Amino acid sequence: MKIGRIIVVVVLIALAVIIGLRTKSNIEAKKREAAKPAPVTVIAVETAVPGRQTIEDKVRASGNIQAAAEVSIFSKVSGKVANNLVQMGSSVEPGQVVSIVNRDEVGYDYKPFEVKSDVRGVVARIVLNPGSAVGPATPILNLVDIDEVKVVAGVDENKIRFISLGQPAAVTLEAYPDERFNARVTNISPVANSLNRTIDVELSVPNPAHRLKPGMYAEAEWITGRRTATVVPTLAVVERAGRKCVFLAADGAARMIPVTIGEVVGDNVEILSGLTGGETVITTGAGQLNDKDKVAVAIPPASAK
Repeated sequence: MKIGRIIVVVVLIALAVIIGLRTKSNIEAKKREAAKPAPVTVIAVETAVPGRQTIEDKVRASGNIQAAAEVSIFSKVSGKVANNLVQMGSSVEPGQVVSIVNRDEVGYDYKPFEVKSDVRGVVARIVLNPGSAVGPATPILNLVDIDEVKVVAGVDENKIRFISLGQPAAVTLEAYPDERFNARVTNISPVANSLNRTIDVELSVPNPAHRLKPGMYAEAEWITGRRTATVVPTLAVVERAGRKCVFLAADGAARMIPVTIGEVVGDNVEILSGLTGGETVITTGAGQLNDKDKVAVAIPPASAK
């Protein structure tokens, strides 16, 4: 019995030794693995050198096109419209007969009454058709003067100091996206809109071909100054921790630099502070970088234009 117990004890001790040796070996292997340097990920990037660009300071405002003048044509007598001699879009001259009215008083026989226009314009709307009752207070049609139209645009109250009477401006329309129409300021409202904090500014726009129609949406733009600024491609500017930053490529690594940006001009963005202009900034690939990441420049740096 004693010999059997001794054998059991010896076996248990041997198992404990084996387990201990294997545990020690595993721990040492893990330590050796942990001590190995982490694999380095190299990110391919493109770079550019900050450039200099002339930037225009602008004031922009949106509004609607209105006719230079709008009048309604009335009959001086009561009766029924017998015939309208013009239609929507017709050009009308002063003294031109635009409508015929039959007087229908019982017991009287009147000649048809000719309704004449006192002004020049274009028929915007026919209000009464033949057979409609008409009186001195009922308009038959509306005329507009659109040889020259006006744009009434709401300028932000913080920008109104840059606007003055007679000042030139450019007007663009969604209807003609590739064109700019010359305009000038003809009136500035003496009051501000308390709801949206804007001030109405009226601009006059020549419209000899009548391409600009009252009611169209329009954008007005004033150039208030020009300056030369440092710019980088928009791809170079990224946001990290709520701040605008650029990454510089130096000695094979990325270095993050906080910057203050200004105007966006085409494919470039203005840098107000943070760069001197002689650095090499990362453009393509900047969005996936963090400070001190390893980088490889795929294309030699070019100047931002």
